[in-house]
Amino acid sequence: MDIATANNTVAIVMANPIAKEMSENYGISNRKTASLLDTFSCVFQGIIPYGAQMLVAISAANELGYAISAFQIIPVLFYPLMLLISSLIWIFVIPADK
Repeated sequence: MDIATANNTVAIVMANPIAKEMSENYGISNRKTASLLDTFSCVFQGIIPYGAQMLVAISAANELGYAISAFQIIPVLFYPLMLLISSLIWIFVIPADK
């Protein structure tokens, strides 16, 4: 939903009912569900070319005299991609505490 709204807070509020139902079905705590919603909204907000972070980066580069597009920045977005990889490892590889 973050891709559709380009706003983390709105996306989390919209996705919350779906996430709550899924967390109840799969026995995931509310704390972990909230963490997952927040983490993945940050991943996608950081990658979309029309998101606030990307627009600020492009604007800052333009102020410094560089003509750059979002598609030139996307291949070097290390933080969102590492956040995605570490989150997927946390979900699928690291065993849950019981």
